[in-house]
Amino acid sequence: MTTTPYGGGRGYRTRRLGWLSHPLTSPLLTLRGRLLLGAGTLWAVLCVTLLTYGWQAGQLLVDETNRQHLRYEAELIRNSIVHQVSERLQALERLAQHIPEPTDRALATPQVHALVPYFEALALFDLESRITDAWPTRNGIVGARFPDRDYARFMHAFQQPHVSAPFVSRISDQPMVMMLVPLHDAERRYTGFLGGLVNIDQSRLFKGFESLRLGERGHVTITTASGQRLYHPKQRQAIVELPDTLPPALDRALHGWQGEAEETTISGEPALVAYRQVWPADWIVGVHLPKAQAEAPLVAGMRRITQLAWWALLMVLPVVGLLIWLALRPLTRLARQALELRDGRRHRLEIPTRMPELRRVIDTLNETEQARMASLQDLTRRSAMLNATLAASPQGMFVTDPQGRLTFLNEALHETLGSSVPQTLETWADRIHPEERDPVREAWRQSLAEQQDFMRQFRFVDHEGRQRWLDIHTSTIQVEGEFIGVAGVVRDITQHRRDDALRRWEAEHDPLTRLLNRRGLTRRLEEALVDWQKTGDQTAVLLFDLDHFKPINDQGGHALGDRMLQRVAETMRGVARNSDHAARQGGDEFAVLLTGCRLDQALTLAEVLRERIASLSIEHQEHRWQVTASIGISCFQPGDRNIDAVLARADAASYRAKQSGRNRVITDEEVPQSGTG
Repeated sequence: MTTTPYGGGRGYRTRRLGWLSHPLTSPLLTLRGRLLLGAGTLWAVLCVTLLTYGWQAGQLLVDETNRQHLRYEAELIRNSIVHQVSERLQALERLAQHIPEPTDRALATPQVHALVPYFEALALFDLESRITDAWPTRNGIVGARFPDRDYARFMHAFQQPHVSAPFVSRISDQPMVMMLVPLHDAERRYTGFLGGLVNIDQSRLFKGFESLRLGERGHVTITTASGQRLYHPKQRQAIVELPDTLPPALDRALHGWQGEAEETTISGEPALVAYRQVWPADWIVGVHLPKAQAEAPLVAGMRRITQLAWWALLMVLPVVGLLIWLALRPLTRLARQALELRDGRRHRLEIPTRMPELRRVIDTLNETEQARMASLQDLTRRSAMLNATLAASPQGMFVTDPQGRLTFLNEALHETLGSSVPQTLETWADRIHPEERDPVREAWRQSLAEQQDFMRQFRFVDHEGRQRWLDIHTSTIQVEGEFIGVAGVVRDITQHRRDDALRRWEAEHDPLTRLLNRRGLTRRLEEALVDWQKTGDQTAVLLFDLDHFKPINDQGGHALGDRMLQRVAETMRGVARNSDHAARQGGDEFAVLLTGCRLDQALTLAEVLRERIASLSIEHQEHRWQVTASIGISCFQPGDRNIDAVLARADAASYRAKQSGRNRVITDEEVPQSGTG
């Protein structure tokens, strides 16, 4: 029987994807792969550590050896230059002994020929820095004055042997260095100085530097203390001014320091350098050795050692892998039996092994399996007891998962909401009162998202179309910090809300007239005062009591008085606007709060009310009873801080109306207005 790929369905696709991903993840995820990788990593870390320490120790040794070598080379070159400079100065001093004064033809002496190997030219200077004689040629030279030259000022000031700073000759236009010695007469008086010119481009003193090499890229530099470079292998000009920014070691050397240091070459690579001072010439000898050249033997040796380490790793890894595979064979049987344990085909692991660690794992797994079976049986019993308890509870209860889907609903909730209960709390919103639907839905979603308790009271339409008030209180269920669902309690508070609304109504209304009582009027007056203080919209207050009411109550009885009070209340409701509030403060005292009403509008409404009350009559025992109203009006004023002030003004106006003949409307600001009696 052959199975086609399309007949395998989802299982076939899962196996196919597992086969594709297995070679990519399995080798490194297995214990064998990890141990092998760990062995290789340990070998690599060990090699890297040893190579690092070897490299650092080699660097220290190479650095010290190269510093000693540079020190020796710098001393050798410095001594050679000092010897050559001293030799030339001594030759000049010997010649100067035969020339007491700088006179014409003073250099026409045989002793001059001894200086030919040292100098390209000689010149005699008098006290005015004028050339009195020159060799080998006098043409265009004798008679020239150079008082502005630094070397001339130095010789006149100090009168001692001196090597000048490099300069470009005004006569030959060649880069020169002049070595000078003073002239003295027989009485040791200073008479001038003798100078020997050294051509920087042609003299053997500087030509000899070109042969100085330290390996392939090591080189020598000659720099003056005044900041001019006389020699560098890559220097094209004879005299080069140093830049303003110098390496620290060279900057210190220009100020007299000598020693070894590290610096960066012109090409930007690090190098070792040794500086020595040539004191007779005020020059600085620099011997430079690039670090790459100095460390080249060390790098080559480290490369060879690294290659040997990699070859050793490639040879050792297969052997280590074989040993690991043999040692971990029992783990394969452990994995197979663990799968059987999970599927219920086995209740105990049985793997013979002498490995203590694996033996402890097997024993722990067997103990865990026994504890799991006992816990599963206990959980089954507890679940059955909990379901029975919740089902028997008279309170409506439900449980949801983290997404808000119902997982449990007890019978009491079915009875409260009806048989057609939605399966998710989210769909309950369709049966919530339209005015509360969106806020309730948003609060429920937020409580799930933030894993917080949900408490809400709202109107709900049951399966019979009746409106109910429900109180829902939920709590989150968390196990070891993980949110796994919500448990909620639902109470039908419809009757409670009705009773509460009736109590609130009775607390602020007069049962006889069904108008506001004193408490209800006071609360609405305080609210109107706050609104007036915020917006400035004017509000008027009408206060009045009934004229001629006492005879009705005394002669006709309380029942007749109550009928008259009810008729007056009906009249007040007929005159008051929807935004106004009519109240009975007690006895035959009444008030009307006219919100958003100017004084002229209040007067009009008060007149209408007065006329209608005056037109009321009640027939009783062949007697007709009537009452009138003495109405006082007041509005909020800027100085009012509470409602007592406006009530006092309205009451005073009502009193004036009664004193002026009754059946009148009077404001707290105007003269009494008469009405028809």
